[in-house]
Amino acid sequence: MTFEEQINRINSMFESSGCDIDVLPPEESKAKRLMSQNTGSGVSPLAAVLAGTGGVSVNGILRLYGSGTLDFFEKNKQLSETGFTAVAEDIFGGIFGLDKDSMMLYFMPDELKIEEFGGDYGEFLDWLCCREDFERFYRDYCKECPGLLFSEIPIDKGVSLYPPLWENTDEKRSAAAVAISQLLDVELEIFKKNKGGTK
Repeated sequence: MTFEEQINRINSMFESSGCDIDVLPPEESKAKRLMSQNTGSGVSPLAAVLAGTGGVSVNGILRLYGSGTLDFFEKNKQLSETGFTAVAEDIFGGIFGLDKDSMMLYFMPDELKIEEFGGDYGEFLDWLCCREDFERFYRDYCKECPGLLFSEIPIDKGVSLYPPLWENTDEKRSAAAVAISQLLDVELEIFKKNKGGTK
């Protein structure tokens, strides 16, 4: 499948989705760099999203990386401690990535460990386009910050909860918008100290 065919198919998926999906414009130089690394016989869904968008916001909660504001290369420099190829993040500090077999993993912000998410990147796109499945996955996280309008959180911010999600407590949590890079750095530092995750 050519790049044009793949990105058009994905954009059609986004448009027909029950989710609120915002596609950011790519930066030309970064998009060309990504396309130059696509050496296969066809363009994969991941390559199309990375080169054909500047990133994608889903319901104000999940953010796919691309070749613009949500820069794939910059994000993977920051997130190298995960040990996987990061392809998306969420505002709670969760990170989606691919293992060596191109299967999806999820760094859980409530347990600070990595678990199998299931499926490949194409199936991941199918999942995030299903509003019912998406809302079911994030239901418990969203319950921790009632009244928060995720659509109003800037693309470079995340939700910091106190006490944090990884602390098991019955105490009511407070939520505040912080730089997503700061939130991820804190989580990964604890993750590194605890030597959590799966290989």
